[in-house]
Amino acid sequence: MESNGPVTIAELIRKAREARGLSQTRLAKELATMSGRHTINRDLISHWERGAQVPRAETRQWLSVFFDLPRERFEEAAALSRRRMKTGNAVVAHNAPTKPGAVRRAQGTPELLPVLRSRVQAGVLAAVLLNPDRWFSLSELGETAGAALASVDKEVQLLETAGIVSGRTEGTMRLYHASHLGPGLAPLVQLLRLSYGVPQVIGEEFGSVRGACRLIVGGAWAQRFAGVPGPAPDSIDLVVVTELGRPADQDELNLAAGRAELRLKRPVRWHLSGIETDRTLTMPAHWDGEPIVEVRMVGPVGTVRGREDFAAGRAAILQLLESGQLTLTNGPDARSEPALELAEQHVIAAEQIATDAPQSAHLLLAEAGELIATGLLAQQGLRVDPTAHPNTAGNAVTAQFGHQYSHVVQLRERSTALHVPANRLSADEARISTGTVRALLVEARSRSSRLPLFDAKSDSTA
Repeated sequence: MESNGPVTIAELIRKAREARGLSQTRLAKELATMSGRHTINRDLISHWERGAQVPRAETRQWLSVFFDLPRERFEEAAALSRRRMKTGNAVVAHNAPTKPGAVRRAQGTPELLPVLRSRVQAGVLAAVLLNPDRWFSLSELGETAGAALASVDKEVQLLETAGIVSGRTEGTMRLYHASHLGPGLAPLVQLLRLSYGVPQVIGEEFGSVRGACRLIVGGAWAQRFAGVPGPAPDSIDLVVVTELGRPADQDELNLAAGRAELRLKRPVRWHLSGIETDRTLTMPAHWDGEPIVEVRMVGPVGTVRGREDFAAGRAAILQLLESGQLTLTNGPDARSEPALELAEQHVIAAEQIATDAPQSAHLLLAEAGELIATGLLAQQGLRVDPTAHPNTAGNAVTAQFGHQYSHVVQLRERSTALHVPANRLSADEARISTGTVRALLVEARSRSSRLPLFDAKSDSTA
């Protein structure tokens, strides 16, 4: 049975079974006879292959014997599966600790942020506080925290009592999200972003880099993430894997790293690695034998969108229309070019003064970002109501077109903070913001030419 790198226990069992030409029912009968465990049935095999359950150590031994595969492969696959269950958007892809005692147990103090009580608490807090606009089910929180629903439910109840999360009921499902984030929670949010927020930030900032196909983090952060004790990481070591024959854009990588550094408050050191298959992936030599973490990429939403992506974006626009924050328009107002032209002028002006007057440049860039969002909405016959929330345009285009447009809101919030005299902005930050808005403007111009008027009565995609 061929394999192009580490696989989960679900993938390993399925591929081994298919290589033997066995059905799930037949495999269950063979294993039950060999092991003497008559509780092994087709449903259990299905659970294994769907990743819903990891076979016990004794059963993995029988699987190794039955398929004539090394026991180590099943142990590595089991470790990878457990990590996939526990870490949400990131997974320990290689060298996950497997020996008893090598890491603290799953419910123990999290190495990434030892001030928290448990990994469950850390996972739940990171999910809700780093994504304050999103509602989570208990199952989703359980996947992120890597814990049983009972443990997650207990943690959520404590957080709800403390006023940190709020809940609502939809049908038979209970959903949770962050309560109003007052000043008392701001330091906790920052701590979570600097620790458990690394995969989210890296995935968002590097996910839209052209030519990048995988993101892998190593070094001290990956070790802490995998549960290996040690000091807090002072930098993030990242390998950006590129598609064969399609090199990543260096300028985009530098801008992504700069934005990530601003959000994570520490250096992000990136390296490139070309890849054809997992077998040819080359990691830095000093990572040998150490855990490395693969991060899910959060890329831009393309012109051809999946049903779920389209439905989410459309639902957001309909909700904004229903609440009166957006209104429908047509005729000469349904054009993006006036707003995009003005945004272009703002960017040019910001580029000219970024070195000598970075704060003034940033204010221009924040306005340019708002104009870009407004222009994309105008092209669809949508207009922001004057009484709407200041983030309405940015949130709307982010919901429609992907994470890269969340920079509109980030720029606006940063410019608001600059009104406080104690806050300062460096020339480097202004330079990064200039490149970000320039790239956003190019993308918006390309996209706007293909946007139809928004039809509130139709479910068809653009």
